[in-house]
Amino acid sequence: MKINELKLVYFSPTGSTRKIMMETARSIDAKSVSFDLSVYKAKKPALKFGANDLAVFGIPVYYGRVPALFMEYLQNISGNGTPAVLIATYGCREYEDALLELKTELEGRGFQAIAAAAFPTEHSIVPSIGARRPNKADLKQAAEFGFEVNRRMRKEESFEGFDLHVPGNTPYRKYGKTALFPKADPSLCTLCGACAKVCPAAAIPADDPKKTDHKKCIGCMKCVRTCRQKARAVNSIKLGILGKKLTKVCSSDKKAEFFF
Repeated sequence: MKINELKLVYFSPTGSTRKIMMETARSIDAKSVSFDLSVYKAKKPALKFGANDLAVFGIPVYYGRVPALFMEYLQNISGNGTPAVLIATYGCREYEDALLELKTELEGRGFQAIAAAAFPTEHSIVPSIGARRPNKADLKQAAEFGFEVNRRMRKEESFEGFDLHVPGNTPYRKYGKTALFPKADPSLCTLCGACAKVCPAAAIPADDPKKTDHKKCIGCMKCVRTCRQKARAVNSIKLGILGKKLTKVCSSDKKAEFFF
């Protein structure tokens, strides 16, 4: 099947998902265009993809599910029998129902899932778990995944009627609530506004970046990693408790899984 254009659609607040996406895309022989949905947009863009496009969707796993904010963007995205590749990254715990949920949502919007992958990465809240992943070995696997996707795209003339099987259960795992909200240290914050500009949920007021709107915050930690003054952080006591819990259920040596 000839690919007209490679469409990369991803939500990657801390950058891990984007790294996997880009390494996968490099192994696919087609001109690409990217849609970064981790950059806040008050008006959700309407994206329509054709039958000869190849769409690659990438998301981090939140509570074993597709991020709720990403689901909002999906409402305005549609395909026309468009082959789709699904990528989920997760903080070395489990990805549970995320791939199944993403597949179901996309196929209901005119896409045909043809391949999927789950990659363990550094945990966004407790970075000591899966530290510095994706590493060179992870990126090599992402490249191999992309190469196999490319080979299958060239081999098949059509994916009509194709049924991709991915792990997951219905009803989906209950979506959790954000428990850790980053706060600004007034003594360190310079009011530069960098955190407000990068927040995917517009939870930080541009005119008062020392604040955080808890109703909007999704706990992605993008503001924490962006702040050059190290002025933003979550409560250290709560973080310590969470770190102990996650260390018991996470495994930093998890391997990527592919589904075709």
